Amino acid sequence: MGIELKKLTIADCLSLESYSALRPVYMSERQPVNQFIWEEFYDTHYYRNDTYMACVIKAKDVFSPMMPLCKAEDIPAVFSEIKTHWNKVFNQPLNMYLVDEAFLSVLRTIPGFEEEFTVEDCRENYDYIYDAGKLRTLSGKAYHKKKNHLNSFLKAYEGRYEFRTLDCSNVAEIEEFHDRWLDNRDYEDKHGSMRSEENGIHRLFKYCGFVDCQIGGVYIDGKMEAYSIGSYAPEIKCAFIHIEKANINIPGLYNYINQQFLIHSFPEAEIVNREDDLGQEGLRKSKLSYQPIRLEAKYHLYQQNIKL
Repeated sequence: MGIELKKLTIADCLSLESYSALRPVYMSERQPVNQFIWEEFYDTHYYRNDTYMACVIKAKDVFSPMMPLCKAEDIPAVFSEIKTHWNKVFNQPLNMYLVDEAFLSVLRTIPGFEEEFTVEDCRENYDYIYDAGKLRTLSGKAYHKKKNHLNSFLKAYEGRYEFRTLDCSNVAEIEEFHDRWLDNRDYEDKHGSMRSEENGIHRLFKYCGFVDCQIGGVYIDGKMEAYSIGSYAPEIKCAFIHIEKANINIPGLYNYINQQFLIHSFPEAEIVNREDDLGQEGLRKSKLSYQPIRLEAKYHLYQQNIKL
């Protein structure tokens, strides 16, 4: 049976969870919330069978697969099946996007792989992985500035702030705050992705009751001034922070919601994935300042010198 691509829907996104658990995968793209938010931007399709699931994105007007989710021992066979289909049925070289280190390590053991494929290191797509305990406490010399920012916020707004766990009943006020946030944000949008992220967030809220995610917000004087959306992968004890927006005119507010969202929504998490920086200089500086314990590397693969 050939690979028949289908448009990714919210129901299909949810099936990602079972495939993502087939081996330890730490990339943010393994999470249904991430895929659903960016589905429109990438025109995401998918294919799945009993062995694997692969999301397929449109890049340079050509559909190409992201790394398939499967068991480690199935990687060579799955890769071979996908490559054969792209070459023989689609009559295209296989370009595969967002491949993690473990998947690539297996591919490098396949005879001829190194000669057939060029591997591109995609630094701007690396995810930032943090120690969850340290982000909850901000203890230690490395977090001294962060702790000072947090304490300044707590002092300046004492008795006026409140963290709340939110749900679908709060969607309208979250969207109202998000619009205010956009109006006051000067943002370097290198990939033109900001509008797609906004559309994805609104679409996520439209299907709020069907999506397994946590939402938290910070109120000051009873008015929402920050919110965050995250999800959790229990098999790797990792919290994924997909969205985090705060009023930039309130110093220390980002520090506060970052900390409180983890404390209240993901108390069992041991690590935190705060996604990539998309090559944005300011965002990279901010993510590095939180002292990641590692960066989750991602690679693109390009098939070379193939006769179709």
